[in-house]
Amino acid sequence: MIESRDQNPTTIDSSAWTGDTGVTGSDATVREAVAIFDSRDALQNAIDDLTLAGFQRHELSLLANDETIRERLGDVPRDVGSLAHDPDAPRQAYISPEDVGSGKGAAVGFPAYVGAIIATGAVLATGGTALAAAAAAAAAGVGSGAAGSFLSQWITDKRNEPMLQHLDKGGILLWVNVGDAARERIALEVLNRHAAQPAEVHEVRQTGSM
Repeated sequence: MIESRDQNPTTIDSSAWTGDTGVTGSDATVREAVAIFDSRDALQNAIDDLTLAGFQRHELSLLANDETIRERLGDVPRDVGSLAHDPDAPRQAYISPEDVGSGKGAAVGFPAYVGAIIATGAVLATGGTALAAAAAAAAAGVGSGAAGSFLSQWITDKRNEPMLQHLDKGGILLWVNVGDAARERIALEVLNRHAAQPAEVHEVRQTGSM
């Protein structure tokens, strides 16, 4: 862990938990900053500042809900911090409040949500239930406005569910793809301004969508 915010962040050797010793063949590594937040407001403030600093939505990911963690890992740890550097920890894309603020926003936000998940190469945390929900609405013959409202509520529930679950287990995990040293410094400064404890940095092997 970082002893002070003025020092270099802890860097986790990815080979310790991925078995990777660097770029080999078609493998490449992605450098990430990871932080834990003790409230949704703190998380949102950090994401707002990251966005203002030029980070894109597909560069941000959150820990998936308990059901998905259990399906992927076999158990849900009592402390989410234990998953901060776990390459198998299932993730979901960040959904902004603006995406679900209205039925119209949901109609736009839903494909953006799915697209962001694919872009991060993260596990589809909903297990496809979002698409099933949309199909059910279409099969029922609801109008576009009603479908938008339906999706808005569904996305709101899915957005809040994992955050509320994880607050009881130590906080909300956020991963940020930092790319280079300059962006890493910016990300760490923003994260440490809002996080419950100093942010850390690691490298994870990128193998495309999981």
